[in-house]
Amino acid sequence: MKKSVGFSILSATFLVLLTLNSCVKNEFDAPVTTNEDPDIAVSLTVVEIQAMATGTLPVLISTNEVIAGIVTADDFSGNFYKEMIIQDSTGAISVFLDQSNFNSFYPIGRRVFIKCQDLYVANDGDGNFQLGIESAGSIGRIPSGLVSKYIIGGEWGLEVEPINVTLNDLGTVASQMLVKISDVQFADEDTSQTYANPTTQQSMNREVNDCNGNFVDLYSSGYAYFAGALTPSGKGSITCISKIYSGDPELIIRSENDVDMTGPRCGSSSGVTIMKTIQEIKDTASAGTIILPVGWTIRGTVISDVAAGNITAKNIAVQDGLSGIIVRFTANNSTLQLNDSVQIEIGGCELYYYNGLLEVDLVPNARASILGIGTITPNVVTIPQIVADVNAYQSTLVKLTGVTISGSATFSGNTVVTQGAETMGMYTSSFANFSGNALPGGAVDLVGLVNVQNSAAEIKMRNASDVQ
Repeated sequence: MKKSVGFSILSATFLVLLTLNSCVKNEFDAPVTTNEDPDIAVSLTVVEIQAMATGTLPVLISTNEVIAGIVTADDFSGNFYKEMIIQDSTGAISVFLDQSNFNSFYPIGRRVFIKCQDLYVANDGDGNFQLGIESAGSIGRIPSGLVSKYIIGGEWGLEVEPINVTLNDLGTVASQMLVKISDVQFADEDTSQTYANPTTQQSMNREVNDCNGNFVDLYSSGYAYFAGALTPSGKGSITCISKIYSGDPELIIRSENDVDMTGPRCGSSSGVTIMKTIQEIKDTASAGTIILPVGWTIRGTVISDVAAGNITAKNIAVQDGLSGIIVRFTANNSTLQLNDSVQIEIGGCELYYYNGLLEVDLVPNARASILGIGTITPNVVTIPQIVADVNAYQSTLVKLTGVTISGSATFSGNTVVTQGAETMGMYTSSFANFSGNALPGGAVDLVGLVNVQNSAAEIKMRNASDVQ
C-alpha cells in the first residue's frame, strides 16, 4: 500500500509539471461561452430523490443518480447562507455547499445537474429536503473543493414560474417551492420596519397577512444586504421560497425586489361615508360572520380605558346613546383613550359574536379619527336587569349601587359582585394597573363595562376609580 501511495505522488507530480509546461504557449484556449446544457443524462426527478429520505437522518445515495433543476435561490443577497435551492417540475430541494459567493457560478435562473452518488439526502422533520454530505448525523455542506465534482452548471437565464397561492394554500404546497402570494400586506406593526437588524445582524420575522385574518411569518437574515431596508406600507404581492418551520409555513425572499406592495391596504377608506348608529350595527348581526357594507361608519365615545390595562390593547368599547360595541383593530391601539369622541369607518370589516360578545373585527387603525371629547353617563341598573337582557347592555357603561365584591384578596382574576340576593361575575386582568389593589371591605357603588364571556354576563372595571 505504501508503495502504491508513493507511486501516486510521483505520478501526480509529473502530471502537474506536464500541465504547467503545456500552459506556456502563445495561444490560449477560448473559454466556454455556449449557453447550453451539458450532455448529462438525468436519472431521477427531485421528488424521486426526496423519496430516498426515509427519516430525519441522512441517507447515503449509493447509486449513480443525477438530478437537474433550476436555481430558485442563491447566496447573492445573503438571505440564504451557503444554501442553494433548485426546483424541477416535481419539487424543490436545498443543496448545502461550503462555497461563498457561489451565485457567480450557479445564479438564480441557471439549470444545474447534480451527481448524487456518495451524497446524502434527508428530511429535516418539517418536510424540508436537503442534499449534501453527512456531518454528525445531519446534512453538512459539500466542501468547496468538491462542489464542481457534484454540481455542473447548465443553461442560464431561465425562469421558474412561481406557484400562485393564497395564505390558506401554503400548507398544501410542497416545501421549498417558489410561490407568489397576491393581495397581502405587512401587519400594521411591521410596516416601515427593517426586515432585520443590520447593526446586530439579528434575524427577524415580520408578519404578512391578507384581508381575511390569515397570516404568516416572513423570515429575513440580519446578514442580508437588504436587512436595513424598510418594509412597504401598501398591499400587493410577494414572490418567495415557502418553507416549513416548526410545523408552520414560513416565507423567505431572495431580495427586497421580491416584494411588490404599492397598492392600498386591506380595508383602506373607501371615500364613502354612510353613517350608522351602533344599534343599527347590532341589528345587522347574526350567528355567523358578516362583512359590513362599504362606507358604513359609526360615531361614539370610547368608554374603555386602554391605559389602565384591563382591556386587550387592540380593542376599544364605543357607545352612542344606550348602545355599545367592541371595535377590534388590526394593531394595538395607543391613541384612542377613555372619553374620546371618535368616528370609525367599519365598512368591509367583520361583524360577529365572540363567545357571545359582539365585535367589529379587523378594523385598520387609520380608520379611526378623534373628533373631540365625549361624555357617557353610566346607566344605573341592577344585576337582574343585566342578566335578563345581556345583549342590550353588553359593551355599555353601567353603574351598580350598594354592591359587595368578594372571592379574592385583590381585584386580579375572577371575583363575585353581590347586590342583595343577586350575584354576577367580575374579571380583572393581571395586566390591569389596579389588579393588585385590595378588594373593598364593605358596600360600594361599582361602575364598569358589561362584558359577555361564554354567553354569560359579567362586569369589567375600566380603572381603579370605578369603585366609588
